[in-house]
Parts: sequence; structure tokens; C-alpha cells
Amino acid sequence: MEKQNIVAKVLRIIGIVIMIGGFFITLNMGSRAEEVGLHSGIAWPVLFSSFVTGMLFIGFSEVIALLQKIQLQLYQDETKETALSSSDSELDPPQEQKEWHLSPQDLEDIQELYHDQKLTKIEASPLEDYCVVQIDGKNRIEVVELGGFKPKKVSTASKPNLVNNLQNWFNNLPPS
Repeated sequence: MEKQNIVAKVLRIIGIVIMIGGFFITLNMGSRAEEVGLHSGIAWPVLFSSFVTGMLFIGFSEVIALLQKIQLQLYQDETKETALSSSDSELDPPQEQKEWHLSPQDLEDIQELYHDQKLTKIEASPLEDYCVVQIDGKNRIEVVELGGFKPKKVSTASKPNLVNNLQNWFNNLPPS
């Protein structure tokens, strides 16, 4: 069962009530216009404005409902991805590249990510958009993904095979 947003429901109901209310007010105004000395054409702007206002409320409710649906899909995809990544096999391993190099901007972004730590070595891995970072004073190394807007640390919990493979690759590198 799909969760529905209560705000979207309320806005939709308000929009429908405004449209129906505007229709009945227009009927009442149109029939009584001659009695109170008004022209019967005054009812049309009331009908039009109530229709437009009601449609705006209904439109806002649709936007909220669609955003809720997108949020639920993202949450479901995230939970599926977490469940899949916690298993031992990864479905879509990154493509192996022959050779790629870290740009000066990449190096600067990685330095910013580890701003409070001294980095001993930053090495581009054989997998594009992944690099390995060795922190001074620590025996362990970390994997950083560069594929997005900002670099992010890759944890063994999220991608265990990738991290283990890159750590083994880094440990087997000839000393520079």
C-alpha cells in the first residue's frame, strides 16, 4: 500500500471545495443579480476566479503527491542498494581502466576531505574514479570515490569487495 501525504489530500479537498463553492455562489449571484441591482455578468469573474484558485490548490496537491512518490522510490532504492551491497557479490563492478590520472582539482578536493589529517600518499587506482589514500601515522588506507560533485569516502560496509580489492592492489604496489 502506498503512503499518501496528508497535506496533499487536504490541499486537494480545499481546491475541490473552492471550485464547488464558487459554482454555487455564482449560481446564487446570477439569479439574484437583478434583485440587488447588479448586472448578471458579475457572476462570470467569480466563477473564473474560484475555478483558477481551486485548480491552484489541486495543482499544489499534485506536486506534493509526486514529491512524496519520488521520495518513497528513492528510499526504497536506497534500502535495496544497501541490502545488495551488504551481500558478498557486487552486481555492477566498476569498469577497469588502463590508466587515468588524478587532476590537480581532484588532489585539492581530497586534501579538503581530509583537511585535519596529513596524507602520506594519494594513488589513482586501476578503477576509474576511485583512488586510494594513505593517512600518515595510520596503518590502514581508505578508498575515495571521485565520480560525483565532491569526493566521498567508500566504506567497507557499503562496498566490501571494492574496498578489499583496492586495498590489496595498493599494498602490492612497488614502493615509490
